[in-house]
Amino acid sequence: MIATAALFRNEFRLLLRNPAVVIWTILIPIAAIVVMCLIPGARKPLSTFGGLSVIESYQPTLIVFAATMLALQMMPMFIGQYRELGFLRRLQTTPTHPRHLLAAILALVLAISLFVGLLLLTFPLLFGVGVVGRLALQSLLLVLVAASFLGVGAMLAGVIPNPRVANGVGAATAAMMWFFAGMWFPRTLFPGWLATISDWTPGGAAASVLGGAAAGQTIGAQPLIALGLWTLAGFAIATRSFRWE
Repeated sequence: MIATAALFRNEFRLLLRNPAVVIWTILIPIAAIVVMCLIPGARKPLSTFGGLSVIESYQPTLIVFAATMLALQMMPMFIGQYRELGFLRRLQTTPTHPRHLLAAILALVLAISLFVGLLLLTFPLLFGVGVVGRLALQSLLLVLVAASFLGVGAMLAGVIPNPRVANGVGAATAAMMWFFAGMWFPRTLFPGWLATISDWTPGGAAASVLGGAAAGQTIGAQPLIALGLWTLAGFAIATRSFRWE
């Protein structure tokens, strides 16, 4: 635990030195929610969005955006770079096992995803958007959403050894998750077959549970099962396929 904590702090410092990561995963989603909160029309409930405001409708999409940038694009690339440079192999000769580094990276990605997600959920409350009583359920669902993307990201890091390929595949996968979450086309307008596919993807399931919680609806079992399956399958495949070299 001491080694993992030390590596966690070191990875956090290295992350802060990478402006692209900070801008894309932290500043842009937060800036987007701040700008929307400052627009009076975006705070009003609309029948088009099932009684939700524009802000509440796009909260899940922004959360998915931040989580996927970290878990699906940045994390596999960083782990691939450590493997390609031989850093993971050299760690095996020290008291600090490479598993400690992987645990630190996973914990860091999860912590940042939850931090940004909670900011996106709580900031609109200052402008009277959302219901404070629903925040506890939304926060619990946020943990499951972040874990599912972390599982997929770990799987990509395990099966793709080259960091450049991992970055490309991760970016394409993240873009697919944004689409299924409704970033470019509202999920309510998806045809039936596309909605079914979307509901079984991490992006679609995340948007479904977070949007349902924001609307005060009962969360169905299907999206929860989908998120759980992606989490378990992702880490299971990552565990079996990961190589230190």
